[in-house]
Amino acid sequence: MMDRTAFRRTLPRRRRIFSGAGHSSAFRCVSNAVKSDVKKHRVRKSLRTLCLVALAIPLGCDLPDRYDIESFEKPAPWHSDASSSYASQASNTARPSSAADAMRQSGMPEILTPGQSPSAAMGTVSGKPASQASAGGIANRLADEWETWQIHSLRSTILGGIHAKSTRTVDNQIKVELEEQGLTYRGMLQILESNQQTFWHDANGDLKKVDCTFRRGPIESHRTIEITASEVQFVDDRLVTTQKKTLRINSPLGGPLHVYQTLRRKPLKEGETREANVLLPIMGEVATLRLQHNSLASPSVLTPQGFQEVVLQEASCLLSLDPKRQRESVYWFDDQGQVQLYHVSNEQRFSYGCKESQYKLLGKEFLNQDYPIALQVQGKPLETESSLLAGDLRQVGYKILWAKPPAPESVTSDEEEEATEPESDTPDDDDNSRIALAPRQYLQRGGDGVEQKLIVSRVPVPQSKLRDRFDQFGGEDTPADVAATSLVDYRSATVRRIAKATANSPDFTTAERAMEMNRTVHSLLSFRPLSQGMRPASQIADSSTADSTEQSILLMALLRSAGIPSRMILGIRHQAADHISPTKDLALPFQTRARLPDGNRFVYHAWVVAKVDDQWICLDPVEGTETKPDCLAIESTDMKDIDPIDLVEKFIDKLSRMQISIYAVIRGA
Repeated sequence: MMDRTAFRRTLPRRRRIFSGAGHSSAFRCVSNAVKSDVKKHRVRKSLRTLCLVALAIPLGCDLPDRYDIESFEKPAPWHSDASSSYASQASNTARPSSAADAMRQSGMPEILTPGQSPSAAMGTVSGKPASQASAGGIANRLADEWETWQIHSLRSTILGGIHAKSTRTVDNQIKVELEEQGLTYRGMLQILESNQQTFWHDANGDLKKVDCTFRRGPIESHRTIEITASEVQFVDDRLVTTQKKTLRINSPLGGPLHVYQTLRRKPLKEGETREANVLLPIMGEVATLRLQHNSLASPSVLTPQGFQEVVLQEASCLLSLDPKRQRESVYWFDDQGQVQLYHVSNEQRFSYGCKESQYKLLGKEFLNQDYPIALQVQGKPLETESSLLAGDLRQVGYKILWAKPPAPESVTSDEEEEATEPESDTPDDDDNSRIALAPRQYLQRGGDGVEQKLIVSRVPVPQSKLRDRFDQFGGEDTPADVAATSLVDYRSATVRRIAKATANSPDFTTAERAMEMNRTVHSLLSFRPLSQGMRPASQIADSSTADSTEQSILLMALLRSAGIPSRMILGIRHQAADHISPTKDLALPFQTRARLPDGNRFVYHAWVVAKVDDQWICLDPVEGTETKPDCLAIESTDMKDIDPIDLVEKFIDKLSRMQISIYAVIRGA
């Protein structure tokens, strides 16, 4: 229990944190004698110099890079006469005024123990830090043996979370494993991002090696980092090339979870300041970190009983790449050094410490995300109860409204609606304002260029019906359409063996041979929506599972080995109902899906266009058939001299500018 004198010393600081947000119940019970000293202590506290440090990313790690880059471009306050802390800035700009407001603002459900009332769970804890209640269980744990879960929240949306674990290995190294996953929102577009990093430190805590795997949408990339006494060596696998980089250093380095490690080893004391040099693996830079203890505070944190105001230690951070690139943040931690709440100053994202069960419950949306990219398409439904099993979709009419791209990493709000309004001027006639047409995909001419209508048909539409009103896919094939590349390596032994065993009958037409190759890839590889994304065809051929991109690469290799021109299409496809289960009525000779999805959910999908018998066709190896009208092409490539990461970024950027709706659905034979 904190004595009366110690509590009185923290009172001015606590009043600043909750200024404009109402006072906690703890303040209302303070005696009149304590209140009379407020002004005197406030003046004293305001004269303190604040040199504050921030961590590179919302969780203690530096993912994703764009968060860091954008934040570091904003110079941080660095004034010796600062009268308010970064914590008070955070509370005044983003922190909810009460636990109940925090619950509503974060969108997190109240988690209660059986039989407990909401009011009891939301009650204010005063007197001593809540961490002392569980101190007995934590005290016996080794400083370098810990595990933590955190949920990231932005306003009413849970964006992602982190799971980190630190252990001592048998050879006395410190191994820290970091897993972070979340969703990036760009309007109606959802992009899955994940980050897996493993850090090896020596017995003193100095960083020696890092292995990183990053996912953005359908692409995974890899980075390995080796640290010596004098330099840091980066090796990047960009799927078709390898890039190396070296940084010179003159002191030991910590990792992006250095704050968590140093607090666990020895919690920060009142008035204490710590400094360190830390490596930002994703940014590929070294930054200086300064961690300063502020005082006690009473933030709203997530507990097994819901949100509660608890007394915790508060520390401010400033992470600096240079005087113009700095990042501020605030940590609230218990007496054992366990971080309970993390906040980036002047932003509305909070990271709440939680239990594993809470993490799995609150993180369902991003943990169970089954596709790398998903978006909701408005308009007429493509799938209904009556059309569920008919398979009679003949034509679909899409309306595309080109808009300014919404700000990434944010959920669209009233203040951001302006960012998604249609462009007032006609878009430039370039690749960023046009979709890549595919066979049986017809773009209506005319209009102002801001709104476009597109018809996708199950069978080719006769030219007599099209006349000159539509743009369509066409053109001659080029040498690049049959070339071997680093990814489409059809000269490899594995690909040649499959090609030789497939469609080798001399009676096959070119179209029949292409269709047979399509069915072969479909039968060889089980579809898995989340894979590496782009690998050489020779590696894919040795696998048992692959996503649509990888299956398309292998199909292109088989086609080109037979001299058939081919290209890859990056697009979206309607995601049908979840699964098919046997009907209970044995008299009915078919099966029905368990449930229908809400709305038209489209997901990332890749397929192949091939030129056979003087015409281009669309082949979908995931289905083993030609594509259906629910597939919409966005980008195309012949796979020559491409950077897969840049290609996917171009695809995401274009898709984020498209507001898609369905205005017509035609069924029948």
